[in-house]
Amino acid sequence: MNEAQPKPPNFLEIHAGTQPDKPAIIGLERTLTYGQLRERSRALARRLYGMGIRPGDHIAIMTYNLPEQAEINNSLTYLMAGPVMVGYRMMGPEIEYIVENSDAKMLFFYHEFADRILPHRERYKSVIPDGFVSFGGEPQEGALFLENLFQDPPEVDLEAIPPPEAVGSLMIYTSGTTGKPKGAARRSDFATKPGVMEYLFTTIDFLKFTRDEIHLVCCPLYHSAPTYFALVTFILGGTLIYQPRFEAIQLLELINRHRATSTHVVPTILDRLLQLPDEVYAQYDLSSMRALICGAAPLFPEKKFAVIDKFGPVLYEYYGSTETGVNTFISPQEMHKRPSSVGRAFADNELKILDENGREVPDGERGVLYMYNALMMDGYYKNERATREVHQGKYLTVGDVAIRDSDGYIYIVDRVKDMIIRGGVNIYPAEVEEVLLAMPGIDDAAVVGKPNPEWGEIVAAFIVPEESPGMEREKIREYCRERMANNKIPAIIIFVDEIPRTPTGKVLKKELRERLKSLSAD
Repeated sequence: MNEAQPKPPNFLEIHAGTQPDKPAIIGLERTLTYGQLRERSRALARRLYGMGIRPGDHIAIMTYNLPEQAEINNSLTYLMAGPVMVGYRMMGPEIEYIVENSDAKMLFFYHEFADRILPHRERYKSVIPDGFVSFGGEPQEGALFLENLFQDPPEVDLEAIPPPEAVGSLMIYTSGTTGKPKGAARRSDFATKPGVMEYLFTTIDFLKFTRDEIHLVCCPLYHSAPTYFALVTFILGGTLIYQPRFEAIQLLELINRHRATSTHVVPTILDRLLQLPDEVYAQYDLSSMRALICGAAPLFPEKKFAVIDKFGPVLYEYYGSTETGVNTFISPQEMHKRPSSVGRAFADNELKILDENGREVPDGERGVLYMYNALMMDGYYKNERATREVHQGKYLTVGDVAIRDSDGYIYIVDRVKDMIIRGGVNIYPAEVEEVLLAMPGIDDAAVVGKPNPEWGEIVAAFIVPEESPGMEREKIREYCRERMANNKIPAIIIFVDEIPRTPTGKVLKKELRERLKSLSAD
């Protein structure tokens, strides 16, 4: 960014000027109006500038969904610095890796995480001497206390801060199911890029969001999708309700108490909500909810219909990723006609489905899905090789296999890395999983390949039965035999109590493959 380029719009300043008394952030313990959020964010920005933080720097944040996160993020907007989100489930070595890999100069963290961070402060080479800041609970030895930073900040003209030579990045690290997380980086002034605001307002129009939106944030804000839909609400000047961590009954209570109109969820959250008995739902008025937005992992048709039966025609599904933003969307009305689809190309997305030679495949045939849009990442931070590997020209893929029908609807078949090759024939685990999940008595299932000297790989299924004991492996195979080719029928069936997943609901198939090395099936 240079002086001739426009500064990104500061929506906090806009809304604090027009509606200072409107709630911006509602937490469990405190609420911040737009005016209060502006005042505190500006004070913190001046303090951080006085501590040496400059435009282009990166600042790491590790927290539950709490109002402090909004204060920190908005202070960085004034400084043109980039926030780096650290997952609250991460342990010491993972935290150190992300902070160091991102060149973060400070680490803000909720007090509960102090034991994972402060005993190893010397390992954080990029962090400045006073760069550890805790909040919540009691002050932590070895860290500054966030609340103290708001007091008597130095005089700094935030509007006169010169633009950086190198623009800082807003960074969310990928879930890392196949190795170390990679920082998907977008310039912190990404809103000035051509097409970005049009993209954001297309989302607003599609979901029918208004300036009176009351959006419940129940997924962790260190993931890209909940951050995106919170941003869309904030742009409009709506209200955000922060649920620190998802709890099913508490979510219903928050919808009822605050008349929430929308929320972003993942399939595992819908599972938990559907498991609640009717007598629980009878205690809450959920009629204010207009949009349940779901993505991040497969949502099978029977689950979609169960959600619509429970909540009404308010379920929207999208396909997207940390790297590429939202790429497709499907409305509740479209779901009835195409329940297996994730929708059509959304906003300015250009979608291509390519074969292994980089040629586009005809409609109805499988290929790897590539995307291009205004909001996609600039690249993986300090990892040009990984950035090149996911690109075909300007188009980017995260490795999902898809089919497009003649009307442009997209169907996600599987991930390239999860594909099983048995006797030279490709088997897509999602096909087998869909059959297994439709079988009465199966609560959850995941399929991976196991190396085999005769076939190369064979199909192995991990199954969570609804009742245990009670299921027989041969009955499962008989059910599959009537619905799929013989080579797809699981040769190995392992009963487990739970399928390991990331917080967004993605199955940790690497972990399942490791289990296969030591577990016996029959």
